[in-house]
Amino acid sequence: MRALSFITLLATLVLPPIVSAQVQTLTATHTYIMGDNDSRNDARQLCFLEAKRKVLEKAGVYIESVSEVKDFQLTKDKITSFAAAILRVEIVKENFAFDNGHNTLTLTVKSDVDVGEVQKQLSAIVADKSLQGRIAEQQQQIRQLEQQVQALNSRLSVVPVSSTGELRKERNVVFGNIEELENKKLAAIKAITEKTDIIRRYILARMTKKEVEGILGNPRARIHIQLGKAYGFDFGDSWNYGELWICFDPSDLVRGIGTDHQCNQ
Repeated sequence: MRALSFITLLATLVLPPIVSAQVQTLTATHTYIMGDNDSRNDARQLCFLEAKRKVLEKAGVYIESVSEVKDFQLTKDKITSFAAAILRVEIVKENFAFDNGHNTLTLTVKSDVDVGEVQKQLSAIVADKSLQGRIAEQQQQIRQLEQQVQALNSRLSVVPVSSTGELRKERNVVFGNIEELENKKLAAIKAITEKTDIIRRYILARMTKKEVEGILGNPRARIHIQLGKAYGFDFGDSWNYGELWICFDPSDLVRGIGTDHQCNQ
């Protein structure tokens, strides 16, 4: 009974308050005027890039307004950038039409923003500088690839029909590279947050280092906290797994889980 009470107390101290389910569906619409050398699939991919940009900008504003991101001290640009990394965007409606002598495609896209989940993922990003760096690098690469797409579109609008085949192939390769980078960002965030969930669910007080390592693998960082022989205080080791730290006492048993290396939060 005492052990159960201790675990309950530990969960109360370590786990964040439960956030009530709050999911907001955001939408955006964009119309693309098709060129003579655009297929329907080309138009869909090009239109989706712009519609996605619009809905992610909306998501950044919404996240800033409803969540506790002020505690993370993030700029509006970073919030939008991180939103692009953690949110999925999907097409919900498309309409091909002929307007003023041009074929057009209008896409409506949506993104479901789960405030509690976003808060957890943003917390994981803020706690992991290397992850922030990877996301920033990938975002920069995506922007460069999108600029390549625009440049290829400009060339396609002026070259003779005989030259369009190779340019369209090159553009499709760029589209593939953009999709690959998007998937890498989502995979990185998912891995971080899944490990955080495992820590909160399965790591208990008095576990050994070997048991922790068997569940979580090698930590990202290890710190030993000791005030020195003059004071006689040895707090043991602390291991970092992204958002959370696991602290061990001098006998190498888990003494707590927290958001800093002393596990006192």
